[in-house]
Amino acid sequence: SALMVGFPILMLYFYLCLAFHRGHLQNPLSPEFWGNGLPTIVPTYRAIMIYMIFNIFQWFTAATLPGVKVLGLPVPSLGGKQLEYLCNGVATWYVDLVLVALLHFTEVFPITNIIDEVGPIMSTAMIWGIIVTIGCYVVGRVTGRDHRMSGSIPYDLFMGAILNPRIGNVDLKMWSEIRIPWKLLFFVSLSAAVKDHEINIARELQAGITPQVWSLFGGMIKMNAIKTSAPLLFMLLAHLLYVNACMKGEECIPTTWDIFYEKWGFMLIFWNFAGVPFSYCYSTLYLLNRSLANEPIQHSKFYNTSLFVTLLLAYYVWDTANSQKNRFRMQQRGTFVDRKTFPQLPWGTLKEPTYVQTKHGNKLLTGGHWRFVRKPHYTADLIMALSWGLITGFDSFIPYFYVIFFTVVLVHRTGRDEIHCQSKYGADFDEYCHQVPYMFIPFII
Repeated sequence: SALMVGFPILMLYFYLCLAFHRGHLQNPLSPEFWGNGLPTIVPTYRAIMIYMIFNIFQWFTAATLPGVKVLGLPVPSLGGKQLEYLCNGVATWYVDLVLVALLHFTEVFPITNIIDEVGPIMSTAMIWGIIVTIGCYVVGRVTGRDHRMSGSIPYDLFMGAILNPRIGNVDLKMWSEIRIPWKLLFFVSLSAAVKDHEINIARELQAGITPQVWSLFGGMIKMNAIKTSAPLLFMLLAHLLYVNACMKGEECIPTTWDIFYEKWGFMLIFWNFAGVPFSYCYSTLYLLNRSLANEPIQHSKFYNTSLFVTLLLAYYVWDTANSQKNRFRMQQRGTFVDRKTFPQLPWGTLKEPTYVQTKHGNKLLTGGHWRFVRKPHYTADLIMALSWGLITGFDSFIPYFYVIFFTVVLVHRTGRDEIHCQSKYGADFDEYCHQVPYMFIPFII
């Protein structure tokens, strides 16, 4: 109950601090703070249309575009049946990009509309997440499709009732986890980057400076040189890497814990519909609002370059570590699909990997990145998250909320995983820990 009430309020509070107070924390008990801020984020007709059309379009493309079909893990509640998942994320992603470009350059829907309406879109997403949570719970209870219910309504609303909700051939749990949050997060950052470019071009013109023009393809295309700040380009790249990774590696998702075990409740519904896209964008919003106030965040070339390099190196480890683990699992189950989606990074698939064979039947990977630490993907993920804060400087705490929150989540999840694996594998897990003694950083922790 506390999380279902507290987190939406925290999202609203941080957004208003970013929008009206340049990222400085304000007294959350101030009537003036809420009285001045809340009217600006009331859902508008335009915001509702943007958000709902986006959701409907994402469902439509998920249901209709071509892709590979993979089987999930055997579901005990379905008698061991393996559900089929249509993984067409790459196709939908490219369609999205082409459509967004056409709408923007024809001025039918300039991409900057998103950042202009980001507050009302956020509140729309939050309300929609709550509606879907309640609706899914009621449907699960009424139809008898509920699983592992505790008897506590608040807890069951939070955790969910239905395990495998579907509309047609679209698994709503995987769809909401992959298609909605990361694409929307990217488009928020893209919108902010374009907005910053337009602001800086306008300031040059106002100052009597003729904007630099790039001539492309032998003069066939001419465009103003990109004037988006390096920090906002950094955030755009960070979110592009994330969303593209989700799309190109979607076939690995059906065997993950969230899809196999977790039910579709507030924890996943609200988080994916509203939490991820509108709390992971705090760095983007902070940087743009500083630019709008004519106080842009600027760093030295060395600082910017160091963060870009750090981001790319951490992304490489994160991407390939996840690929190694998930493809190893798929190879063991005979569900591996060799895909050529871009980019396929070196060392993403292990040949003849080492592992610990458990009496339970599962194999614990000890090859690739996984020979150095037990959670290499978590370490890389946290480094990327930290870089999202560092690119904003040190004048506001809010851009660092993501890495702090994420650290707490991953440490908790790691502890839960260790207890679960120790209980499940016993002495075999002890041997695994002996072979891979470090959790996050080799020779340190």
